[in-house]
Amino acid sequence: MAPMGVVGCGAMGTAVAELLGHGGFPVLLAGGRRRTAERLASTIPGATAAPLETVALEGQLVILATSLEVSRREIAPRIHDHLVGKVVVDVSNPAPADLIGSAHDSAGEMLAEHFPKSPIVKALNCVSARRLRMIAHGGQAPTVPIAGDDLAAKQCVTYILRRLGLDVADAGSLRTSKWIEGLAELLRSLGSEEGLGDAVGFRLLRLDQVDRTSAGRAAIVPADRYDFGKEQG
Repeated sequence: MAPMGVVGCGAMGTAVAELLGHGGFPVLLAGGRRRTAERLASTIPGATAAPLETVALEGQLVILATSLEVSRREIAPRIHDHLVGKVVVDVSNPAPADLIGSAHDSAGEMLAEHFPKSPIVKALNCVSARRLRMIAHGGQAPTVPIAGDDLAAKQCVTYILRRLGLDVADAGSLRTSKWIEGLAELLRSLGSEEGLGDAVGFRLLRLDQVDRTSAGRAAIVPADRYDFGKEQG
């Protein structure tokens, strides 16, 4: 199985890498400092530290667990050519200043400008790092809304997240990522007001239990060009 790439070894990058590793996926980790990535990789099954360019070249999918500003200014110029045709997952939530003067309403749309030849999928930004680490060890999983313009890319991200035990809801095109980012703000506010901190999560209640596949909608399976279930080599 080809490795999943994770860029960033902060709280979110650590949590994502841990979730993937404990979920059975090999992981390539890149951090701001190589030794940070090496220390983290030593604690996660199936994880290996590597330079940023190597993660981009060898990762079947790359998750940017860095701030929007860092992803745009530091990460994208170095690896956007290496990621042509590969799925890039954006987990960032914009600071208010990020959107000032921008023609876009969301971090996902802004990031897409810097990876013009890669399908961008917004995901995991509504789940705290602490919650992700709890899920990695059997904790209750929330719903993860995702957004993107490439259907095959969203199918593959859905496949991975569901394999990790998460519930996934497709929110539509990348333009709707602004609503997902707004949901993250709402959850932070609820956590503060309810005294729950970052333990609060979102779970979609589906009142219509009709099987969508039998109703004519295609089941979500990994597309051939992003097939993470095949052995490589």
